[in-house]
Amino acid sequence: MKPIERFKAKFQGLPADRCLFCPAIYEHKAALIDKSPAEVALDANLLVESVLAEYETYEPDMLTVGIDIYNVEAEAVGCKILFPDTKDAVPTIERRIFNDDGIDLGKLLAFDVEKTARLPLMLEACEKVNAKLGNTVPVRGVVSGPYSIAVGLMGIESAIMLVSSDPQGFDELMKYCTNVSINYAKAIVKRGLSVCVFDSYASPPLISPEIYENAVLPYIKRLSDALKAAGCGFSEYVIGGATNPIAEYMLKSGFDIILSDFSSDIEKFVNASGSARLIRRNISPFLIENGPQDELIAQVRQTKAVASMYDNVIIGTGVISYNCPPQNLLKVKKICIETEK
Repeated sequence: MKPIERFKAKFQGLPADRCLFCPAIYEHKAALIDKSPAEVALDANLLVESVLAEYETYEPDMLTVGIDIYNVEAEAVGCKILFPDTKDAVPTIERRIFNDDGIDLGKLLAFDVEKTARLPLMLEACEKVNAKLGNTVPVRGVVSGPYSIAVGLMGIESAIMLVSSDPQGFDELMKYCTNVSINYAKAIVKRGLSVCVFDSYASPPLISPEIYENAVLPYIKRLSDALKAAGCGFSEYVIGGATNPIAEYMLKSGFDIILSDFSSDIEKFVNASGSARLIRRNISPFLIENGPQDELIAQVRQTKAVASMYDNVIIGTGVISYNCPPQNLLKVKKICIETEK
């Protein structure tokens, strides 16, 4: 089966020839073409080349066109991004828009998804990768979740304080950030791709389950509804970390695929009711890169057993680092997809 056939079968609850293997490869794809993440993040052609190298190297069952997650939308509305010269360093937000004085939405730059900052660069790369590989493997664009955009604009501590100190201000900020996510996501869907939404700044214990349910989830549902209305083929919602306390809310967000990271309890996800069709269960990227090997193999086999037990579970990884040796990840894939004797 082609990856796209395997994915469609799994998505529809039908048998596939093997389990799906969907590693999280962002800055690592730059290493595959011997470029720095900063170089790839600033060049659409290099980003396309790096995604093609990712597919050639690992033949994953899904591809994600993105590299410096969480920076693109923040940059478009006015944050300054640092693009380090260091070979393995990932771009980061160097200057945020808001400080301890509070928020002023008037400080945010007007933006056009087709023209502003790196948004058109990312859309160009999405379109080119999908044209080359979209008939073979599912291709997704990357969108930051509304809360994670808010954190990018003001920092995690200020965002947490704003929820309690100025609920109305926080609500206005979340409305704005949700519209940013929706507008960008629609442009990706317009180009024939699906969408993966990243929102790991909303992971406990960074925020409480109560704050997530009442102050974040309503906007995630709005984003999910907008994706469906735009004709998105499938959507994934990613929050890394120990997400057990918000598992039930994530599963009711309206997204088609929900992440259960390696530090979460997979049973919390497979036993909770919700609309998600698939759950992506991660293997620790730290074990993949550094071992110990016996612990890594045990986790891989345990994850494979879970995927065999539950028809709606697919196998993923946490974010693979720039310096992770490709043979390490290839070994993990081999164990995941090989037929047990």
